[in-house]
Amino acid sequence: MSEGVYENSDGFEDDELDAMKNTEIDDQLYSNVRAFKPSSRDGVVASDGVIGHHDSTERDQLQASYSLLTKERDQLQTSYSLLTKERDQLQISYSLLSKERDQLQTSYSLLTKERDQLQTSSNTLTKERDQQQKEKNDLMRKFSNLKQTCPKDWKKFESSWYFLSTETKTWGESKDDCLERGADLVIINSDKEQEFLFHLNKGFWIGLTDTVTEGTWKWVDGNPLTTPKYWGSGQPNGGGVENCVLLTHSSSDQGPWHDYPCSFNHSWICEI
Repeated sequence: MSEGVYENSDGFEDDELDAMKNTEIDDQLYSNVRAFKPSSRDGVVASDGVIGHHDSTERDQLQASYSLLTKERDQLQTSYSLLTKERDQLQISYSLLSKERDQLQTSYSLLTKERDQLQTSSNTLTKERDQQQKEKNDLMRKFSNLKQTCPKDWKKFESSWYFLSTETKTWGESKDDCLERGADLVIINSDKEQEFLFHLNKGFWIGLTDTVTEGTWKWVDGNPLTTPKYWGSGQPNGGGVENCVLLTHSSSDQGPWHDYPCSFNHSWICEI
């Protein structure tokens, strides 16, 4: 009879237990049944299988959360590493830019100093130019006055005065004589001037020479020869021996200039 009681114990109610008290079941059996059946006052008691399933689900959820957190942590670590690398690169770029800025500042300071020096030099040169222009104007005015009052034996043609010597000297001596007179050996600038000099009917030294550089003919004022058409036929032909020029009157060909040794004595003509 005790086995029947255990098999149906899950279906017992309190009234049935009370009824059992009137049976011949001993007190021990009753106590065992009461101990086996959970009281409604104790709440719902889950079986071992239900608890195990609940724990497994919670564990899986925790494991999934842990995996997500681990992944997020790794992503944050990667982002942190990238940001650190970018920060270092920015720091390097900033250092380079700072260095370039300092170099540019130094260059700017040097350029500013050079500009100021150039400005000072420019002001000085401008002042010197103005002074030289003033002196030139004064000399031109005096020269103009001198040409209007040239002494005897000077001939006037257009805006210039000419002195034709009556004696003979070397080319160098003739040049010195002109300088002492406030003039210089004649410089021929035009066909009209060449024609005027030719019709003086006399041969004389003119202010043309290649004594500085052989074959490079220059006037006494340093300007190069630009009118070579006045050379006589086959002239110049003296090489390094004949370095000074004589305007001759011995022929009427297309060019009466001839190169001669500067040590020869000839008449000369000065011009102011």
